[in-house]
Amino acid sequence: MKPQVYFALALTVALLSGCLSRPDRTRYYIMSAPAPAPAAAVDSDQVFLVGLRITSAEYLRTRQMLVELGDSQLRPSVENVWEETPQAGFARVLAERFAQKLPNCQLTPLPLAVTNKPEMILEIELRSLQGRLQPQSEAEVSAEVRILYSSGRLLERDQLRQTSRWSFTIPPDSYPALAAAESRAAVTLADAIGEKVLACHRKISGR
Repeated sequence: MKPQVYFALALTVALLSGCLSRPDRTRYYIMSAPAPAPAAAVDSDQVFLVGLRITSAEYLRTRQMLVELGDSQLRPSVENVWEETPQAGFARVLAERFAQKLPNCQLTPLPLAVTNKPEMILEIELRSLQGRLQPQSEAEVSAEVRILYSSGRLLERDQLRQTSRWSFTIPPDSYPALAAAESRAAVTLADAIGEKVLACHRKISGR
C-alpha cells in the first residue's frame, strides 16, 4: 500500500477518534418551584375536581432553551436544554403550586382516570417560554387559559403573560440565570391561573 494511502487512513482514524471522544457539553435544566410549605389538612367535603388539559405551541415542543433576539427571531441553544419539554415542566410546576395554594382543588389530567365528574375543565395552551433581550433582558411565559363548565360550555377565557428579569451576561453563563427567571415567571403564571380557578369555583358554588 502506498504511503499516501497509509497517511489518508491514519488521518481518517484520527479524525474519527477525535469526533467520538468529543465531550458532551450539554447542560440540562429543570423548571422549579419554591419548596412546598407543610401541607394543611383538607376537608374531603370541600374538595373539588378539575379536569386539566395542557397543550403548547409547536415551537415549544423542543427541549432546547430559546432566546428571542432583537429581530424577532428565536435562537435555540444546542448545549442548554430542559430536562423535560416546556409543556411537561409547566404542568409539573402548575400541579405543585395548586397543591400548595389550592389544596382543596384536585387536578386530574384529561381524559379522566377517575369516574367522578369534574366541576370544571381547565384548558391551558402554552404560548411562549423563552428569554428576551430587547427592550430589556427578561424571561417570558404566556398562555391562553380557558375554564369550562363540566358540560364543555365556556366559563372564562383569558390571555395571561408573566415576565421575570434575567441577568444577561456572557452567553454560556446566562442560561442558568435564564432557567431561574423562566421558573419564577412560570410559578407566577401558575398562581394567576390558580386564582382564576378559585374564582370560578366560587361562582359555580354560589359563594
